[in-house]
Amino acid sequence: MQHSSDPKLNPLWQRHHWPTWALVVGVYGSWVVLMIYASLLSWWLVSPLCALLLCLHGSIQHELIHGHPSPWKRLNEALGWPPLSLWIPYFQYRDHHRLHHQTSVLTQPGLDPESYYHWPSNWHSMGRLVQALWRINHTFIGRMIIGPWLVMGLFLHSEVKQLAKGKVYDWKNWGLHLVLVTAMMIWLHSQGVLWWQYLVYCVWPGLSLTLARSYAEHRPGNNNHERCAIVEGSWFTRLLFMNVNIHQVHHEFPQMPWFMVYPHWQQHRQAILQRNGGYYYRGYWSLIKQTLWRQKDSPIYPKRQHD
Repeated sequence: MQHSSDPKLNPLWQRHHWPTWALVVGVYGSWVVLMIYASLLSWWLVSPLCALLLCLHGSIQHELIHGHPSPWKRLNEALGWPPLSLWIPYFQYRDHHRLHHQTSVLTQPGLDPESYYHWPSNWHSMGRLVQALWRINHTFIGRMIIGPWLVMGLFLHSEVKQLAKGKVYDWKNWGLHLVLVTAMMIWLHSQGVLWWQYLVYCVWPGLSLTLARSYAEHRPGNNNHERCAIVEGSWFTRLLFMNVNIHQVHHEFPQMPWFMVYPHWQQHRQAILQRNGGYYYRGYWSLIKQTLWRQKDSPIYPKRQHD
């Protein structure tokens, strides 16, 4: 989906990806410190702090998938292994996300693994309760509250079916993941953090923040450019999401380091908006005002889409 050649890294700090390294060290270090003191603090304080760290950790994993910050693939992969979010193995996330970038028609059900849309035939075969859940999930508040459980449930259901096929690759990925999760849970328990506390107070709100980012980043459209949003946001959300909210630029230049995405958007704003059909939100408050209780669009995929 690239429109022109990738922008070049110029200053030394850009070439060595120091902003990314700083976030990697900062997130892992902060998470360890927070968990050590979690049992001494109120969960009203720990939960939002941990949610922010888990969301930023997911953004870091996304950056690692796209080949940063080191030139060594195995080092980047190892940096993404720690399963702070519990529910998804790094390699499974990597494979699903690469398929998302390779798909010829973003948002198309069955083709795009990150689609939240359904073919009309599948939709009409659902029960009313299931349809209601998907409609609620297309509101901002629904995506934040029930979205994490839908995402985790559907992913795990799909993975169980894959594991049943007996592929060694999938079993190895899940084996590594479960070993890491077990070690992490043992350590958390030694710090006085119970598994259900971590799941409810950290994983749930952390995934909610991630889904707030992805809520509007795609829609059905005439081509892949028009299916990708720009949610400009504040410096805080741009840091938290590592500029993935500037989603049209990310899809156009998937190998661009996160710290170059926003400057590129500022420099080429009008051309980008022209390519993506003006699919733009000034920030997350404007998105919330429009979609907090209302569906951003229909969960039923349009019958006709053309590239």
